[in-house]
Amino acid sequence: MSQLKKTRSRIHLFSGALIMLLLALGFNALLTSATLEKLYVETFISKNNVVAKDLQRNLETALRFGKSLDKFIGMDKLIQEARQHLNPGDITGKPVPNRSGSESDIVISITRPDGFIVYSSASDLVGTQLPEPVRLTGVKDKTEASTTYSVKHKEIYYLSLPVKGGFTKKWVATVTVAFSQTQVKALLRDVMVKNLKLIGLIIICGILQIGALLKSVTLDHQTSDKVIKRIRFKVSITLFCVITLSQIIFSLFNLIEFRTHYLEISSEKSAVMSKLLKQDIEYLLTKGISIRRLVKMDQTLADVIAVSPELEGITISDNHEKPLYIATQHGMENLTSPEKNKKQENQIQPLKRNPGYFIDQNLINTRKFKSGIREGVLTIHISKEFLYNKLKEIALDSFTVLAISIFFFVELLILELQLVQRQLTAAPQIKKARIHYATIRPVAFMFFFGVDICISFLPLHMETLYNPAQPIFGLSKNIIMGLPISMQMLFTSISLLISGAWCDKRGWAEPFLIGLSLAGAGFLFAWLAPSSIYFLFALGLVGMGYGLSLMAAQGFVIAHTTTNNSAQGMAQLWAGVYAGSICGGAAGAMLADRIGYAPVFLVGGSILLLLIVYSLLMMKDAMTRPESDKKIDQAAQAGQTDALPKASVFKFLFSRKVFTLIVFYGLPWYIVLVGFMNYYSPIYLKSIGTSQSNIGRIFMIYGICLMYLAPFLSKLIGRTEDKKRYLIIGSFIGSLSIANFYFFKEMSGVLSVTISIFLLGLSACLIPVRSAYVLDFDITKQLGGGKAIGVLNAVLRLGQVTGPILFGWLFITMGSDSGIAVTAAAYLIFTMIFVLVG
Repeated sequence: MSQLKKTRSRIHLFSGALIMLLLALGFNALLTSATLEKLYVETFISKNNVVAKDLQRNLETALRFGKSLDKFIGMDKLIQEARQHLNPGDITGKPVPNRSGSESDIVISITRPDGFIVYSSASDLVGTQLPEPVRLTGVKDKTEASTTYSVKHKEIYYLSLPVKGGFTKKWVATVTVAFSQTQVKALLRDVMVKNLKLIGLIIICGILQIGALLKSVTLDHQTSDKVIKRIRFKVSITLFCVITLSQIIFSLFNLIEFRTHYLEISSEKSAVMSKLLKQDIEYLLTKGISIRRLVKMDQTLADVIAVSPELEGITISDNHEKPLYIATQHGMENLTSPEKNKKQENQIQPLKRNPGYFIDQNLINTRKFKSGIREGVLTIHISKEFLYNKLKEIALDSFTVLAISIFFFVELLILELQLVQRQLTAAPQIKKARIHYATIRPVAFMFFFGVDICISFLPLHMETLYNPAQPIFGLSKNIIMGLPISMQMLFTSISLLISGAWCDKRGWAEPFLIGLSLAGAGFLFAWLAPSSIYFLFALGLVGMGYGLSLMAAQGFVIAHTTTNNSAQGMAQLWAGVYAGSICGGAAGAMLADRIGYAPVFLVGGSILLLLIVYSLLMMKDAMTRPESDKKIDQAAQAGQTDALPKASVFKFLFSRKVFTLIVFYGLPWYIVLVGFMNYYSPIYLKSIGTSQSNIGRIFMIYGICLMYLAPFLSKLIGRTEDKKRYLIIGSFIGSLSIANFYFFKEMSGVLSVTISIFLLGLSACLIPVRSAYVLDFDITKQLGGGKAIGVLNAVLRLGQVTGPILFGWLFITMGSDSGIAVTAAAYLIFTMIFVLVG
C-alpha cells in the first residue's frame, strides 16, 4: 500500500473520529442545555412564588375583613412592595422586556377570575385581558390555597395563584406574576460561553489523543483478519475512552454550575421570605402588640412552611434567644407558641442552627423611637436534607442526559468501526467480503432516530392545527389529537404485510429505499401541513414508509444470516432500533422547545432522506436480487413450477407450530409487555408519587437490555438447534416479572416495578430467537421468510392493541391486585401449554 494511500486512509479515519467527537459533544450540549433551561425556569418560578404567595395571603386577609377588590385602597402599594422584593436585577443584572416591548421589571397583576386585569405594576395593562391560554379555569372553592399554576406563552412565563375572598372562600381574584424568558436565556448564555470554551479545550485534547492513536495504527490492505480485529479493538477502546471521558467532564461541569446557581437562588429565596415575614411582624409590633401576644403566629409560620419545602423550620425568639414561636415541616404537632411554652417549659427545644443554613432577622419595634428597639429575632432554618435531595434529583437528570448521549455516541462508534473495517479491506485485488449482518445496526439507529424525533409531540402539534370551526367528521378535539398516531399505526400495519412479500420477491433494498422515501416525504409534508387533514395524510405516508423500511430491515437480516446467526442479526437490528428511538425521542422533544414543533419534522425528514444516500454508498453490495427469486425464474423456464411448493398465509398461520407460537407465546407476551409496562406501570408509579423523570429512567432499563444484552445473549444462543428452549425461558422470565410485582410491591413499589421492567427487558432479549425459530419451519420456507415474518408481526400487533384494554378490564372488574395475580397465573399457564403443544 503506497504512503499516499496510507495518509489518505488516516485522514479519512481522523475526520470520521473528529466528526464523531463533535456530534457526541453537540448532542450532549443539546440535551444538557434543555435540561438546564427547565431547571433554571423552575428556580425562577420557585423564587417568584414566594412573593406571589405573600401577596395572595395579604389579599385574602384584607378581603376577609370586608375590603372590596374593585375599591381596594393600598393595592398599588402592595404590588410595588412585592415587585421590589422580586428584584430580578440581583440574578441577571439585566432588565426584562414586558409585553409591549419596553424594558421593565417582572410584571405583577391582579385579575378577576375571567382574566380581566384590575391592577398591575405595568399601568398600560390595566383594563386589558390576560391572554386566553394563561387564564385560570375551573378553580374550585375547595382548591388548596397553596396551589400554583404556571404556563409559558409567547416567551413569557405566567405564575398564577387563585385568591379566595371572605369566609365562603370563593374564587374572586388571581395573582399573576409574569416574567420573560430573557432572564433564563441570560443565564444560559453565560453557561453556553463557558461550555464553548470547555468544548474547545476538550476537542483540542481529543484531537491529540485521536491523532496519536491513528499514527500508531498500521494501515495495510494485506493485513490479516486477526490484525484487523486487533486494530478495530484498539480504535474502539481509545475512541470510547476519549469521547466518554469528554462527555463526563462536560456533564460534571454543568452539574457544578447549576449546583452553585441553585444554592444561590435557594439562599435568595429564603432571604426574601425572611424579609416578608419580618415586615409583617414589625407592622404588628408598631401597632403596640407584644411579641409574646402575636395571635395565631405559630399557624401563620406553619402556612409559610407548608408551601416552602426547602425550609426546615421558622423560629421567632425573644432577645434572650428563647423560642417563642416555632413551626417545622413535621406537622401541626410541632407548632409552638408562648402559651404552649408555659405548659411545656422543659420540653421545648430550640431548632439546631446549622452553620450556613440559617438566616437571622432582627425584629425592630419603631413605635416609640425612630431608630427602634430590638424586640426579638426571626430565624429561617434551611433544610439541608431537602437541598441534598434536590441536588440528587438534578444529578440524576444529568446522569440521564449523559447516558443518552453515550447511547448516541456508541452507535456512532459502531458506524466508525464499520468505516475502519472498510478502509482496511478496501484493496481492489481482494475479493469483496460478504456483507455482515451488523451493518444494519447503525442504519436502524439513524432510521429510528429520524422517525421517533417527533414521537413526543404528535398530539400536541395536531392540537395547534385543530380548527374547531371545521372538525374532522364531527369528532371531538381529544379524539382528533390522537388520530395522527392511529393513522401512522394503521398504515404501518398495512405496509408490514406488503413489505414481507416484496422482500421475498424482489429483495430487501427496494422496499427499504422506497419506505425511506415515503417516510421522508411524509415528514416534509407534515412540516408544511396547513391543516389537520393534510397532517393526517402526511402521517399516513410516514406510517406506510415506516412499515416498509422496518420490515425490509428485517429482510436484510434474513438475507444475510443463516439459521445459526439469524438471532444475532435480529438482536443487532433491534439494538439499533431502541438506541435510535431513545435518542431521537429525547432530541426531538428538546428541539421542539427551541424551534417549535413543525421544524422538527423537517429535521426528521432530512435525516431519513440522507439515510438513503448513506445506504446507497455503504450497502450497495448487499442490494442484490434474492437467490430464491432466481430459482423460481429458473424453475419456471424449465417448466417445473410445481417443483417449489408454495403455502398460503392461512395455511402458515394455522400450522400447529406457528399457531401455538402466536396464541400461547407471542400474544400473551405482547399483552403483558404493553399492558403492564406501557399501561399499568406509569399509572401505578404516578399514584405512589414517583416523578415523571424517574418513571422515564425506569423505562429506559427495558431499552438498555435490548441495546446491549440482547446482542450478547443472541450470540451465545444463536448457534443452538433447540431455539424453542430459549423462547420458553423468556416466557417464564416474563411471567416472573408479573409475579415479582405482585409479591414484592408492598416492600418497595418503585423497586418492584424496576425489577419487573428489567425482567421484561431480559425476556425481550430472547425475542430475536423467535424469528430464527420461525425461519427454521418448512412452512416458512414455502411461504417465504420475509412474508412469514411480516404476517407474524402484523398478527402479534393484536397483542399490543389488546394489552391496555385487557388490563383495564381486569382492574375494573377484579381490582389491581387480583388482576395482576390472574395475569401472572394465566401467562404461566399459556407458557406451559406452549411447552407441551408447540
